[in-house]
Amino acid sequence: MLPLRATALRRRLGSVAALAGVDLDVPAGSTLCVVGPSGAGKSTLLRVLAGLTAQDTGEVRLGGKEVSNQTPALRRAALVTQSPVIFPHLTALENVAQGAEEGGVSSTEALLRAAEILKALGAESLGARRGSELSGGMQQRIAVARALATRPALLLLDEPFSHLDVSSREEARKALSAVLKTAGITTVIVTHELPEAYALSDQIVVLREGKVVQAGAPRDVYRRPVDSWVAAFLGAANLLPATVTRSAAGEAVVSCALGEVSGALARPDAPPADGASVMVCIRPEGLHLDSVGPEDNAFQGSVVSSVFLGNSALHDFQPRQGTLL
Repeated sequence: MLPLRATALRRRLGSVAALAGVDLDVPAGSTLCVVGPSGAGKSTLLRVLAGLTAQDTGEVRLGGKEVSNQTPALRRAALVTQSPVIFPHLTALENVAQGAEEGGVSSTEALLRAAEILKALGAESLGARRGSELSGGMQQRIAVARALATRPALLLLDEPFSHLDVSSREEARKALSAVLKTAGITTVIVTHELPEAYALSDQIVVLREGKVVQAGAPRDVYRRPVDSWVAAFLGAANLLPATVTRSAAGEAVVSCALGEVSGALARPDAPPADGASVMVCIRPEGLHLDSVGPEDNAFQGSVVSSVFLGNSALHDFQPRQGTLL
């Protein structure tokens, strides 16, 4: 297990700054998920970490060793792209075994290792099918298995389950999470699926216009977004302008259109001054309907519309004063 550290990575693609000073610190054996809008630089970052694209400035260290000028093979980095290449004439098992053979093991041992990985990923039923017979989602799972078969020091996955249906995606995510924890491989995953990022990662990085705008544990980043853009990007959010009444011990009381609201500060280490203008973020799941409300953070009003979402429902709530929630 080797830690990964990237410092001040910059990369221009024509006139665009794909990476504009990116810093990453991934502890050995942990999983980092990178999220952000299209064009934020996520795929470019993976290619730089893999050694397939050179950064203009900055450095990449793996296990404390500078690897910026090393090939993917010397870094022992395995990258799975959004559209992986699977050999159509080989079976899924043989495709995975080829990854093991690249590490110098015998054909017999490679096949045994491939079978173990396919079983661990819940894809053993695909083993006898040829690459040409696999759907896009199946090919992605085999590509991940092949990367794992190389026993990499660094695993890089770009939207690894984007072609899978919802149920298969959940199954694949759980299996991959278990494999990564058992193997202890330092991993960086790019995904547009936020629930997937929250579930898989030890840390999450939000990338925007080639810059890291927030990084931390998934729960902390979700609950304490640094600004309104991050708050809205990471999930549904009610955003209300407010004025600080008082703050202490990582919490604040503010005055807004709803009245007086209390809650946690996004940056407890830098509390705002009394009277400062701030933005309040209220997640929908933080609101509860009840005929008898609590003493604090209670707002009278009525539900004006509801949408059934299967395992949940989304309500529009109109307080007696203030904006629609």
